[in-house]
Amino acid sequence: MYPQQPSNDPNQGDPNQGGQYQGDPNQGGQYQGGQQYQGGQYPPEQYPGGQYPPGQYPQDPAHHGGYPDSPAGPGQGSAAGMPGTAVTVRVLMFVGGACGLLLGGLMWIAAVLAASGGQLGEQVRRALQDSGLALSGAEAGTLFGLMGAIPFVYGVVSIALASFMGRRSPVILWSVVAFQGLAALILVFNLFSGGFATVIPLAFTIAMIVLMLLEGTRAYYSRPAPSSY
Repeated sequence: MYPQQPSNDPNQGDPNQGGQYQGDPNQGGQYQGGQQYQGGQYPPEQYPGGQYPPGQYPQDPAHHGGYPDSPAGPGQGSAAGMPGTAVTVRVLMFVGGACGLLLGGLMWIAAVLAASGGQLGEQVRRALQDSGLALSGAEAGTLFGLMGAIPFVYGVVSIALASFMGRRSPVILWSVVAFQGLAALILVFNLFSGGFATVIPLAFTIAMIVLMLLEGTRAYYSRPAPSSY
């Protein structure tokens, strides 16, 4: 093997040293004498004139109207987004509030039936007497009315607080904690009074308090929201 001698042909040469291009670049021409580029394509750093060939652009998101990926990486979400713990509490409060409104409405319907003098009212009063509560129609209506007010008020407050949880404020954080703490105390009282059905809502209430007191949730509501542009 012998070293290749430089050619004196003006149609050959290094493309970086002013070599000539043979053929039409759009028809698959080639540079001769140096590194060959087929199909009319050029590396961006060696294209004549320092320009990019037609149809080829640098991989810069700004050319496509976008922005570079955030340091968190794709699919990681924004640092300003609501944490999963707060989202979980918010969903549970919406569900619990809806259940409270439904239970309160049913209690009020029972109060109307107990206070009425029809056959349904008589059946309700008889059921109360069988359970050890010998009440008149008015007394039974008042009792069911008060029993329905508690879950109904809980439902209204729970839905209202859940609606405001999107605002980053320590007031929202501690309002939710105080509200759930009060609900937990009422449920504990009912539990010791023989209402064993309150075990499940009590467990959910305690879980919501714990989630709101986690460091990530407290940090989200403690720092100010980022300014919009």
